[in-house]
Amino acid sequence: MVIVAADVVGAHMAGPGIRFVKIAEQMATVAEVTLAVGIEGSDTEYLQDRGFAIAPYQHRDELIEIVGAHDIAFCQLIDEEVVRQGAALGCRFVFDLYNALPAEAIGAERIGGFDTQPEMDDVFRGVLGFFRFCLRAGSYFVTSNERQRDLWIGYALSAEALLPGELRGRRPEDVIGLLPFGMEDGEPFAADHGIRGRMGIGADDIVLLWAGGIWDWFDAETPIRAVADLRRTRSDLHLVFYGTTHPNAAIGKPKSVERAEALAAELGVLGTGVHFIDGWVPADRRADYLLDADIAISAHKESFETRYAFRTRILDHFWAKLPSIVTRGDWFAEYIEEHGLGEVVEPADVEATKRAIAALSEPARRVAAREHVVRIRDEWRWSQNTAPLKQVVANWDTQLVMREIPPSIHASEPAPARRSRLREAASRSFVGGAYRGLRKGRAG
Repeated sequence: MVIVAADVVGAHMAGPGIRFVKIAEQMATVAEVTLAVGIEGSDTEYLQDRGFAIAPYQHRDELIEIVGAHDIAFCQLIDEEVVRQGAALGCRFVFDLYNALPAEAIGAERIGGFDTQPEMDDVFRGVLGFFRFCLRAGSYFVTSNERQRDLWIGYALSAEALLPGELRGRRPEDVIGLLPFGMEDGEPFAADHGIRGRMGIGADDIVLLWAGGIWDWFDAETPIRAVADLRRTRSDLHLVFYGTTHPNAAIGKPKSVERAEALAAELGVLGTGVHFIDGWVPADRRADYLLDADIAISAHKESFETRYAFRTRILDHFWAKLPSIVTRGDWFAEYIEEHGLGEVVEPADVEATKRAIAALSEPARRVAAREHVVRIRDEWRWSQNTAPLKQVVANWDTQLVMREIPPSIHASEPAPARRSRLREAASRSFVGGAYRGLRKGRAG
């Protein structure tokens, strides 16, 4: 089995990179696994001795050779020609749909480097075309939760990827399994303090941690305004953001980070009550920051993206046994509210966010929430949530049926002049960077 990493992997990994490495480790318990690494900025030395082989590549032909040497390829964003030629060599494809990228694209400020119409729509059509291709070419799929599975089932039906003759009485879970982002199997260990004793933050201060990037669909401004107001009477309160610059150079530092920093400066709390840690926290050092926090916070805008989002950072909240403050509207908000894992507030509601922070600043409320987090943690371990995929991989010769590869997704592209501009566009969004990678023949 080959797992094609769709993002930077190494010491500095964002959620997608961590996901591919963890899935590779878990699949190595039921198959011989190779991790194909071709994204610029990856560090293959860091990945040695983890139970799987590593195959670096630079060009499409190299990836075709790697994929063609395996029975199964697990991938997220990959050049369609790699799929076409890999299938001709007998490889079956499992597509990772844990990120509802079409919905995420709608929430992005830029698509393919553009923030204007009709250019954004043109690139978006390409994104839709790619997933139509995936759903018709894949032998099996995984996604994060039932809400996403319904989205992808509908998409597959519209793409003519689920025909009665192919289904043969199969259930939805036989076509699209659940494999959400997971939680580390081991317990977090801090080698050092990442927050306390730094930036003027003391041992007894209350620390709210924003444990991830600030992407276009997130709302960092509401927590910043809430903390700025509360600090008028609570100088011991601090909000810390880590992950301001993505390790994938195609994404870099989003404009949303610059806006958040500007707002904190305008409110007079930049560097005193609101802190931004430059760069990206190394994956194996993030416990230094998580264990220094009292509360984890994640806020998003009210948008189309929200309904189908799966906030992978929430698993780090669980790992560190942190109570969460989250915005209503996505799947995790419902889960957190149902299980008493923190506080859920309405979008852009500064007053409700202040009340939630004040409530969880009370030690007794934090202890109660932590106890509830402890009860649900084990069901989120990587070893548990990869079980459906392990079962499919262990029985791949009977459960993964070869699919007929559909026609090229490029058949109805825009005119050549516009297509050239789309390909060359620079982008600071994940959607644009990923799409551009596909079009250049890199698995992304």
